[in-house]
Amino acid sequence: MLSAIRSGMAQAIAVTMIQWTGPRLQVHVVPWMVVKDEASAEALAAAIESTTRKLFSGGTSISGAIDYSRLLLIQSPFTATRRTIDVSGDGANNIGRPAALARDEAVRDGITINGLPIVSIEPDLDIYYFENVIGGPGAVMVPADSYESFAEAILKKLIIEIAANDLEMLKTPLP
Repeated sequence: MLSAIRSGMAQAIAVTMIQWTGPRLQVHVVPWMVVKDEASAEALAAAIESTTRKLFSGGTSISGAIDYSRLLLIQSPFTATRRTIDVSGDGANNIGRPAALARDEAVRDGITINGLPIVSIEPDLDIYYFENVIGGPGAVMVPADSYESFAEAILKKLIIEIAANDLEMLKTPLP
């Protein structure tokens, strides 16, 4: 992943992480961190690994997660050449406004939304993500077959999206 980061113009990325469930149920669990070298990558990994699950119910509001993430991007202390929201989940939007509306507003703001659906519970979730969640320049989706394959899928997706230089790429689902 570091080689992908170093291949970019800034040779660094800023990352934050939220947990989410319902339309107004989001928790900012990892503060903004700059990743530019091994030490900062290890610090981010440690911050993510030490994060415990904070939310356990409230439905699945992908739209709420996108809306909250847009606010975090606006409030970010960093100026970015690309702004990306990564959505990972195991279900379709089932509460709050439609995910496609939130996605379309974010894309109009110049934000790309990438997806990582976990398809073990809803086998067609990747199709739902392709049609309703991902969008914007260079949007990608990498499905995970199970919770056990999630880590491998997220690493693959992060490398692809960080190294993406062709911002005119169409929405591309990846196996």
